[in-house]
Amino acid sequence: MQLWNSNSAGQISSLLLILCAPLISQAQKPVIEDATVNLAKSYISLVGSNFSPTGVAPTVTVGGTSRTVYSFTNTAIALEVPSTLPAATYLVSITNSIPHSGSAFVAVGASGPQGPIGLTGLQGPAGATGPAGPQGPQGNQGATGPTGATGATGAAGPQGPAGTLTLPFSGSVAANNVFLLNLSNTSPGGSAIAGYGGEWSTSGPGGAGLSGYGGPSSGNSSTPGLGGSGVYAYGGAGFGPNDRGGSGIMTIGGDTYGEGGFGGYGVMATGGSGVVGGDGFQAYGGAGQLAGGLGIYAQRQGTGIAGTFNGDVDVEGNVSKSGGSFKIDHPLDPANKYLCHSFVESPDMLNIYNGNVVTDGSGAAIVSMPAWFEALNTDFRYQLTVIGQFAQAIVASEMTNGSFTVKTSKAGSQSFLASHRHPPGRLGQCASHPGGSGQIAAGPGSLHPSGVIRARG
Repeated sequence: MQLWNSNSAGQISSLLLILCAPLISQAQKPVIEDATVNLAKSYISLVGSNFSPTGVAPTVTVGGTSRTVYSFTNTAIALEVPSTLPAATYLVSITNSIPHSGSAFVAVGASGPQGPIGLTGLQGPAGATGPAGPQGPQGNQGATGPTGATGATGAAGPQGPAGTLTLPFSGSVAANNVFLLNLSNTSPGGSAIAGYGGEWSTSGPGGAGLSGYGGPSSGNSSTPGLGGSGVYAYGGAGFGPNDRGGSGIMTIGGDTYGEGGFGGYGVMATGGSGVVGGDGFQAYGGAGQLAGGLGIYAQRQGTGIAGTFNGDVDVEGNVSKSGGSFKIDHPLDPANKYLCHSFVESPDMLNIYNGNVVTDGSGAAIVSMPAWFEALNTDFRYQLTVIGQFAQAIVASEMTNGSFTVKTSKAGSQSFLASHRHPPGRLGQCASHPGGSGQIAAGPGSLHPSGVIRARG
């Protein structure tokens, strides 16, 4: 092994580390692997192993002379030598605390020329056979042989075990344009899926047989989104000449058997909250070649009624009925009684306006109608009644520019009833106003907020 040292003048020269004997690996025996000589600073440093396995300072001799150890570790030693150490090859020995000793020759001074190569030693015995090498690559597949004759079909095997599903089960996966669960019952009239909610306890209602939650939307201010439906159902098609398509959803409210109990709702719907609340229920009749379907069809059972609206109802279109009435709280006993009135029916489409006027000293009064009156009505009819005294009353001039004139043979009060027929294509609607009743401010000859028209002299 070639080493490096520095002579007394500080110049670097090569050293040769010569092992004193073949080093056989022994546990904790000192082994010198490298050496550096620096005579300018009076030290030799050694590198190796097992110099101090127990942490105790080793003893070191150079050429049989014990030398002081400056510092040591298990793998390195620095020892003192005189700066005048003559150039020569010294046997350096290390003894650790085990104690085991290890030695090596260290050449101090310039390296001499390399000696001649020695004779080749005798060949040693053959070593043990090494492990097998890795398998080589597979060769190319041979040509496929001819197909043999088909064997006879074997007997059917036994029915395999039914699959199992651990409950409760919850799973999720990304899948576009495909149902995550798709079931088909091939038995005629059989259901594809059934669910039964748990029995209720004292802390709440019974569990839902089926729950569904639509996915949220992700729209923005320029492209509004639409949340998914909680339940989407499509009725089966009918193919026979008199068949009827199946219902998208068919629901039946639960029965109740307790005394004083109420049957469950067939359908209960509540619109979602928002800046504008969602409709509790929207229905669209199906398109048909002969006639469209009904948006909603309701039929009572027993003595019940077909429908109840708790609040105002807005109908855009005509209403047809076999009869009608209104029911309000009784004005004298609203907590315990109702007051019922029947509608006044007519074969004509009419608007009826009535009020009271007071004729002036000449027996005349002008009745002014709202600005929209003539745009809504036509074919005016009049009925006058004198109040408080006998007198003759006539319509002196018919409706012109939103007013008409009545005249009596005596000054005083009279009432009028004016009915007006809708022209074709015109439907009666309230004029737009904050209160929603079509009323305007009171004044001479104008419609009073209470519906009474007055004319004063």
